[in-house]
Amino acid sequence: MKRIYVSILLVTLMSFMGGCYFILRLNNISNFIVTFLTLTLIILPPMLIYWFLIRPAFIPKIVVYLTFIVCLGTAHLIIPTSQKEFFNQILFWLIPAVEISIVIAVLYTIIKSFISYKRNKNRKEHDFIELTKMSLEPKFGDGFVLEAIVTELSVFYYSIVGWFKKPIARDNEQIFSYHKTSQIKTIVIVFSILIILEGILFHFLIQIWSVLAAWIFTIINIYALLYIIGLYKSVIFLPHIIDHEKVVIRFGYQSSIKLNIRNIESIKTAKEIGGIGQKTPKDTYYAMLNLDSPQYEIFLKEPELMKSSYGRKKYVKNIIFRTDNPKGMIEEINSNIKSLSNG
Repeated sequence: MKRIYVSILLVTLMSFMGGCYFILRLNNISNFIVTFLTLTLIILPPMLIYWFLIRPAFIPKIVVYLTFIVCLGTAHLIIPTSQKEFFNQILFWLIPAVEISIVIAVLYTIIKSFISYKRNKNRKEHDFIELTKMSLEPKFGDGFVLEAIVTELSVFYYSIVGWFKKPIARDNEQIFSYHKTSQIKTIVIVFSILIILEGILFHFLIQIWSVLAAWIFTIINIYALLYIIGLYKSVIFLPHIIDHEKVVIRFGYQSSIKLNIRNIESIKTAKEIGGIGQKTPKDTYYAMLNLDSPQYEIFLKEPELMKSSYGRKKYVKNIIFRTDNPKGMIEEINSNIKSLSNG
């Protein structure tokens, strides 16, 4: 029955848009009709799609904005150039209004999450990024848009606020750091110096050609600097976690995987990789810098989902990682495996 409603709605919208296409190309058409059809093309399709498709299915609110943008693009194609004066006037005010409303919605949710986080920070149930992600998910869905917002928020959060935070250890969880014996600190220091020097040099060189281009380049360099600093601080703030039934292996905010301990087949000493240029197998999650030496490799019975920044995901069967306390971490995992198998 639902498919029938969808088909009827789509046929109705296509017929209406097709009719507008031909009517707007008639000779001697009045300005009133042009204005009426332009407003109808902009308002009616998004309203019908929202009420009959999005609202009953509880689809994230971001789809409403995307639908509205798609309808604007369709109206742009339908309305002939000679009749676009009123449409262009609407776009001049409407597009900035839509963009500002999206930004306000995101900022409002982030601020509300921050207040909730401050109120409940002693409970240690979720950190600020996790709480913000849960708050934004009903509006933006669990897809690329949400993950992109969370990734960009993580860059600024860990590069600025991360200096004043410590890893959160919840009840019944063991945390294992992996930054102390890694070369990531050296890499971050070296690249930070290079980015700063390059930014200063090229800013003055590009400024000779274009002041605007020079500042755009400088802003990109500042973002790159914040990104690598944020990555380093997130590596400290987001350690590996073990509780009774799960293991979480991470590499800062860039990637992570949550493993069911019952799904671990074996843990072996990892082999050295050939070098920076060597490709990692598609079914392997490499949770460390290529410059670091791998310590252990976890082999799974069944593939588990690995999540990366900007919503990238893939299923893997092997996880290569390192930790500052390899003996203690492996003993903890094996102890939990034995406990669960005996239970």
